[in-house]
Amino acid sequence: MDENKMKPSVSDGQKNDVLLVHDKRAGTVNVVKGVGTDGSLQTVPPMQQHASEFMRVDNNSDPFTNFFSNFYRKINDTEGLGFFRCNASVVEQSAEAIRQGSKQGEMLRVPKPDFHEFPKNQYRIDPAKIDWESLKKIGITEETLKKTKNLDRMLRGYKSRNLFRVSGQVGDFYLTPTDAKISLYTAQDGTVKFKLHGIQNDEKQLQRPFHEHEFNDKEQKNLQETGNLGEVVKIKDPKSGEQIPVFISRDRETHELEYMRADKLRIPDEICKAKITDQQKEDFAAGRPVKVEGMIDKDGKTFSATLQVSAVERGIEFLPKGFQQNQQQQQGQNRKPYQWVDENGNIRAPKTIGGVPLTEEQQKKFAAEEAIYVKGMKKDGQDQPYNAYIKFNREKGKPDFSRANPDKAQAKEIVPATESRTQVAVNSDGKTNKATKHQKEPLKQGQQKPTAGQKQNRVKKEQQEQKADKSLKADKPKKSKGIKL
Repeated sequence: MDENKMKPSVSDGQKNDVLLVHDKRAGTVNVVKGVGTDGSLQTVPPMQQHASEFMRVDNNSDPFTNFFSNFYRKINDTEGLGFFRCNASVVEQSAEAIRQGSKQGEMLRVPKPDFHEFPKNQYRIDPAKIDWESLKKIGITEETLKKTKNLDRMLRGYKSRNLFRVSGQVGDFYLTPTDAKISLYTAQDGTVKFKLHGIQNDEKQLQRPFHEHEFNDKEQKNLQETGNLGEVVKIKDPKSGEQIPVFISRDRETHELEYMRADKLRIPDEICKAKITDQQKEDFAAGRPVKVEGMIDKDGKTFSATLQVSAVERGIEFLPKGFQQNQQQQQGQNRKPYQWVDENGNIRAPKTIGGVPLTEEQQKKFAAEEAIYVKGMKKDGQDQPYNAYIKFNREKGKPDFSRANPDKAQAKEIVPATESRTQVAVNSDGKTNKATKHQKEPLKQGQQKPTAGQKQNRVKKEQQEQKADKSLKADKPKKSKGIKL
């Protein structure tokens, strides 16, 4: 018998394995074909007729670990995906075992690679394995880290947020008192040890290459002012040696430079209950600072702030208030005042007022020096919407804002007070009631009816008028009745 015929060939899958992917969302199990240029995962059905399209992987464990880490990074969306490794010759049986969720299928699972960026609510460091005795020698205790609320953060793989005054024995040398941040890492023997991050006062630090990337003047300025580079750049991966896109940040206290892979960024749909738009997501992914409005704090108050991706925080952070104030000042300095009137003296109607777009009709009225009513404007620094009438004031050279319509006639019907209504009705309008029916003298302020004296005068006057009428009748000559025939 020919021994060569007994040796399995590469096509039989004995020298190379394949990757199977279980998509929980779709409920499918397929064989990995590759990764597209857009980061999409390409697959084929787990059948031998597609064997020529299977992506082959080295069956040696060490090369496979590196391969799978690099492969996993290239995929845009890994949510709901589980990867399994099997021999190409048994791909159909393996796919069925994975589909059924059997123990045989689970044994084929490939664990997700451990990148330094890990999900929240998941500790990367085992608290039980921390070498507290070594920390005590430099003046740091478990209680100290808990009180300053740094322990939880450090167990997740981050540096402490606070600077600590440390001194004492560190290994074979004595540490003089100095300020430093602390991080934890797992040593080869399984114990958790600490690392000190002292303050770096090297002025030329940013002038030297960082993983073969040289910072230009703009990048240096951004790192000094905001702590973040402000864009995505490529650096040389210290493990794989390949060029990878990253975010770079500078610790604001220690001045230590750190990077985070760009493909590990996860941008939420909401931040503090404020929805993040597609444009804002695009700006975050590019490393640019983004102003987010309409956020709500723990007390239910609405606020706005500028956010940016930070490699130090391995995600999106709130920029310091000092930077936001400087940014607003710079914007104010660079912003030219609006010219309300052109060279011919014509009013220039703006397209927006108080963040509210004006309609063509509103613009025409404004240019014609007519009042317009605008709803939902926002006050500077308050972010509280309000409504107002707006009309251009030529004397001031700018618009006036008012609650009442300035174009409405200011003269209104004068309504007398309650105590003066009878007085006005009798004296001005000639209207009377039962009490003032025969009143001919004018009523005084607040008077509701005639006084006793006014009544007597009215009676005397009426009697005199009656006597005068009778005397006139008596003096009048009688008409001749003529001659009776």
